[in-house]
Amino acid sequence: MARKKKIEPEVLPDPEAWMTTFADLISLMLTFFILLVSMSTLDKTGLQDISTYFSSAVSVLNAGSGTEISIIRPLELQRIATPRELMLAMRQNSNVVLKTSTLEHHVRALIVQNKMYLRMDDAALFEAGSAQLKSQHIEALRRLAKMLATSPGLISVNGHTDDRPVLGAQFADAWRLSLARAASVLHILESEGVAANRLSLAGYGPSRPISTDATVMGRATNRRVDIVVYQ
Repeated sequence: MARKKKIEPEVLPDPEAWMTTFADLISLMLTFFILLVSMSTLDKTGLQDISTYFSSAVSVLNAGSGTEISIIRPLELQRIATPRELMLAMRQNSNVVLKTSTLEHHVRALIVQNKMYLRMDDAALFEAGSAQLKSQHIEALRRLAKMLATSPGLISVNGHTDDRPVLGAQFADAWRLSLARAASVLHILESEGVAANRLSLAGYGPSRPISTDATVMGRATNRRVDIVVYQ
């Protein structure tokens, strides 16, 4: 006996389904016009309040691709921010200052335990065995120094080398070379307005490696000058 074919019930379209989409459209349009009215009635004082709040939150207002940046003054910044927030703000400032400069790809800004490290490759700054700064990078260092002069905190400039003997006869050992290189960077900071009582100097030679001295890349990483900002 043949099974009867089941007849599916005919589904008729809902003639009022379009109302759902139309209602959503009207709601979105209403929201849009409310925003327009709100923005048109926002006075200058309200805009200044928003700007001030945003400035306090991020600690820096980026001025675009230019070299000038707007930062909160040191005393105000210290009053509203934690030590780590201060370091984060200064790291952002340093990245803006060095953008498009000759040191843009040779300086790493790191934050370790509420200290900011501006770590610079020695190969970018100095010739082998020399403590004289390369002339093409002095302007970028001056821009960085001006930013640090208006930022809070103490600053230690630390020189580091690898464990190989020093090339040339100018320096007797790696310790003297690392100290002289740090001093070259420190003099730039001081010449651009960083107060002398905020500055300190150290030459660690090969005693504080951050990589292995067994490879060329590792030795290049260990040769560096660190500008350390701390509270």
